[in-house]
Amino acid sequence: MKVIFLDIDGVLNSRAYDRKRDWTKQTDIDETRLPLVKRIVEETGAEIVLSSTWRRHWDKNAEACAEDGRYINEIFAKYGLKIYDKTPYLGICAERKDEVALWLERAGDAVEKFVIIDDYRYGWAEFYDFFVKTNPNLGAGLEEEHVVKAIEILNG
Repeated sequence: MKVIFLDIDGVLNSRAYDRKRDWTKQTDIDETRLPLVKRIVEETGAEIVLSSTWRRHWDKNAEACAEDGRYINEIFAKYGLKIYDKTPYLGICAERKDEVALWLERAGDAVEKFVIIDDYRYGWAEFYDFFVKTNPNLGAGLEEEHVVKAIEILNG
């Protein structure tokens, strides 16, 4: 199995998007980024694992999802995408890399390749070769160059 560890804030949205989105509705995800995620999935066959803090609102059992989790499922489904799983929550002081590492450890040999797509640059040293950093401050979050790199990592 190939896996995309996906962050949401800073990957599926950006500062530029925040300036134009409708704040009276739940529009936290920039839908123009989802076809890019879909391209990665289609070209690699990878599964999406939420590593975002948003994962705390999501559950494999759709009935157990909080409002934000249902929103993620609905907006992803519009683009033919679904979440496979989420990384474990290890507490407020835990680093995201540790949560990814634990998920990988639990998955064992089932994971052939993986990529981490996140805008947070710190703490990823041990996963450097599998890390794609977006820039939500100067860019649109996930962009074409990130898609190309993610596909190369997963198919390379």
